[in-house]
Amino acid sequence: MTAGGEFCHAFLLHTRPYKERSRLVDLWTLEQGRVSAVGRASVPLFQPCLVRWRGRSTLKTMTHCEQAGLPLSLHGEALFAGFYLNELLVRLLPPDEAHPTLFANYSGLLGTLGVRATLEPGLREFEKQLLAAMGYGITFDQDDDGHPLQAGQYYRFEPGTGMVACAEGWTADILQAIAVADYARDETRMAARQIMRRALAEHLGDKPLKSRELWMRTKNEHSAGR
Repeated sequence: MTAGGEFCHAFLLHTRPYKERSRLVDLWTLEQGRVSAVGRASVPLFQPCLVRWRGRSTLKTMTHCEQAGLPLSLHGEALFAGFYLNELLVRLLPPDEAHPTLFANYSGLLGTLGVRATLEPGLREFEKQLLAAMGYGITFDQDDDGHPLQAGQYYRFEPGTGMVACAEGWTADILQAIAVADYARDETRMAARQIMRRALAEHLGDKPLKSRELWMRTKNEHSAGR
């Protein structure tokens, strides 16, 4: 628990109204991991903050919040990508478990979401890192028996098992490219997207991601308006 006099570095992940003048907030902090709190302070999304709270129960009382850097202004695809990252963290990370490396990666990724060329690779790498932090990391350059992938062989991904040799699927070179974060080829980006979606679905369950639904609805509305 953070003492009343200690600040934590934090980002707001989600907020909703609570009673008349307060809000329920999900915070992700460097020092304490994900924390749920009640407070009245206005905390903007994608804004590095210093926060302080009190309480020993699961739901804390936020007593102070101040900005700790310039806010990020995300628009279009970058904004929806930010919503997506936040939703993954709220739904998948257990409370009160610090992941300092993942926190640093999230902070750095937010600053690059507006660069279209690196948007999708950045998301795929963060998904890889998130799964690893949860204890479900994927080994892309070995098969399910721990052997190096063989050139010319096809593989499929099985959650909880890994890469399984099969008659059709992804070639070894595509999976090896994902292993070293080389997303230059369209085939690599497509394979990474499909594998990550399947891996995350194992932990997200049947409840769809609201950020993904909102993004698809916005894209469809934009296309219909052209």
